[in-house]
Amino acid sequence: MKISFIGAGHVAWHLAQALENAGNSVQEVFSRDPKKAKEVVSFCYNAQVQEHLDFSESSSDVFFLCIPESAYSQVLSELLLPKYGTLILVSGTAALAEAMVMYDPLRESMNQMGVFFPVQHLSIGRKLALTHMPICVEVLVEETEIILVTLAKDISDAIYVVSAEERKKIHLAMQMAGLFTNHLWNQAKELLDSIDLDTQLIQGLVENHMKAYFTQQAMPSSAIALNYEALAYIEKPEMQEIYKQMVLLSQRPLI
Repeated sequence: MKISFIGAGHVAWHLAQALENAGNSVQEVFSRDPKKAKEVVSFCYNAQVQEHLDFSESSSDVFFLCIPESAYSQVLSELLLPKYGTLILVSGTAALAEAMVMYDPLRESMNQMGVFFPVQHLSIGRKLALTHMPICVEVLVEETEIILVTLAKDISDAIYVVSAEERKKIHLAMQMAGLFTNHLWNQAKELLDSIDLDTQLIQGLVENHMKAYFTQQAMPSSAIALNYEALAYIEKPEMQEIYKQMVLLSQRPLI
């Protein structure tokens, strides 16, 4: 398929290369920051930097919207696509119906819309094997599902067709298991750094918990007593509060 990207951040950087490697052709990349668009284009065979949001003359079949959801209202109201182009939201939480109204308030366009949600943390410059990366697809019509599933299969062998509610729960699970946990790892690193010790000290502990979780082996559960002396070692008040709340959670029986 011929593809264009609106947005040139982390996700576009990975998807553009993966889709081209699978035989698709990236035509244009738009970004408010032309330098970012040029960077994505530099990894593509025949792509050009698009300087505006008028794609009405584009030869592309599908258009990936890879921008923060906070920018949807502004970008979608300016965006112009070819008559039968398919707009793909790369998003964990954006509502399809709301995005459609932002793009076409009078609902007069022939453009279909769907959601393409990679369940992975993607960052520019950090190459990842996407072959087994879960990709969640949400659509309103079967025709769009065929397009999105075809593109997803070009990248990965783990495709899930989900509802809006399921997608939002998956996104929340990603935050809890990934982003939030990463903040706790960083806090652990700060504590170890303060006594000149390396994080390898707790590497075995972390790996043991991860292995038990992903092999569904029950780890012994025990309530943690609130240690006020430990709170004194945590400098950030917000992290102190998180520590207290996590201790309270440990004291509740699992259902």
